[in-house]
Amino acid sequence: MSTISDPHDVDTMASADSEATAAVEETAVAVEEATAVAEEAVANEVEEATVEIEAETVNISQGGAQSVKADKVIVEQGGIGRAQARFIDVQDGGIGIAQGENITLTDGGIGIVAANNAKMSDAVALFVAANEIEGEDVTIIFDVRAAVVFALIVGAISSIFKLLSREKA
Repeated sequence: MSTISDPHDVDTMASADSEATAAVEETAVAVEEATAVAEEAVANEVEEATVEIEAETVNISQGGAQSVKADKVIVEQGGIGRAQARFIDVQDGGIGIAQGENITLTDGGIGIVAANNAKMSDAVALFVAANEIEGEDVTIIFDVRAAVVFALIVGAISSIFKLLSREKA
């Protein structure tokens, strides 16, 4: 870089100005390259977060997986699309479909639960099919009995509409 000894020297000032412009352009190119590398790293990390996992024990903390098959699954502040395991423990997270012997859910949600034992607290579940359901402050939209009653009501209404539509024809 040039040093300006005479502030009235136009050539020296022009040279210093072009050097400064070149340095700014180099910095802009370096920032663009760093941004591209960072975006690629984030995209790779997102792709790695949505994987299918098969293992003895799976621990997910502040992450997610598409499908998990294991003996034991532990989720803390994360989510799984489908989990199949003997023991599933979820805290501050969620699972779309959970199938297992013992499922514990605390401060989270599960779409569909199929288990021998389900223990839930401060939780929401859409459908639960379990031999034993324990918990407090739990919202279950459908259990097995409610699903059967719902299916019977929908079937009866559907049959009535079919009979009425046949009589008019």
